[in-house]
Amino acid sequence: MFSYTYKYCNHLDYLHNLANYAGVPVNNNTIHLPPEIGTGYIKAIELANGLQVLINECKIKQQVHFYREPAMDESYTLRFDEVKNLKAVTIQIDDDKKNEEERFYSGAFLTNSLTDFSYTANAGLEDRCINIFFTAAWLKDHAGINSSDEAFKEYLSLKTATLNFEVLNVEYRALMEDIFEVRDDHPMQKVILQNRVMLLLEKFFRSLYSRMGQKKSNIVVNDIAIKRMMHVESLLVNNLSAPPPTIPMLARTAMMSETKLKNLFKTVYGLSMYEYYQKNRMLKARQLLRSRKYSVKETGMMLGFKNLSNFTIAYKKEFDILPSAI
Repeated sequence: MFSYTYKYCNHLDYLHNLANYAGVPVNNNTIHLPPEIGTGYIKAIELANGLQVLINECKIKQQVHFYREPAMDESYTLRFDEVKNLKAVTIQIDDDKKNEEERFYSGAFLTNSLTDFSYTANAGLEDRCINIFFTAAWLKDHAGINSSDEAFKEYLSLKTATLNFEVLNVEYRALMEDIFEVRDDHPMQKVILQNRVMLLLEKFFRSLYSRMGQKKSNIVVNDIAIKRMMHVESLLVNNLSAPPPTIPMLARTAMMSETKLKNLFKTVYGLSMYEYYQKNRMLKARQLLRSRKYSVKETGMMLGFKNLSNFTIAYKKEFDILPSAI
């Protein structure tokens, strides 16, 4: 098992400390995992407005454990994760523990430097993650949020409760894909990153205050229901080249009626299940086309379209542009 204990710090310092511990070089604020640990990269980027972003796309070969010690100065890390091949992941904040044992997980959560934090994950896990680091002063100056704000404090007090985990819907995924896809040599890289990161922050904090308001009104979706919807969502987007699972099958998986499932999914994700599946499929299509590795026909076939014109119509409807124009 690879185990790493570190003190809370900004992302640039974290990257260099981790590289030194793992015995790997840092090039352009990027490290690649040593073969015995896994494959993939971790890179840190400092933006013009004082934000720092840590981006990683990794597949680990052995169990890993990270433990972050608390700090005296208050700062925050907002983490967006898309995880595959999950068998046993444990997230712990102070003495609060959350275990995930599904095959897929996607969510966002916020932690602060005043609490300790640990993360243990199984071998074979694939993780695409965006971490945004900011200080309490930055939060007040740029977002107008004071760390003493009651709703904000209440959110952080939830620690590992499911309510503390924001589901990643299509809008989040689109912003994340833009961040993953922008090349280091792109002349507008930092402008694009800063724009997308700010949009991620805005969306997250809007949702945070909305959920805290719902909690006080006792209309919030409970933890069990959120967890079930996250599982249903993972089944919907697991294989975008195949037809989506049927609603009766998903209802049995979620252990609820079809009507309740459809209403609850739309409440949590903002779209019907088919609309959600289709938007994720088109997002994947755009990602494949932007890679320049596949033709329009190949992309359509990879996403289960037997008729190229149907793929073209669906893509044009979603993005108001023909796929051939990418």
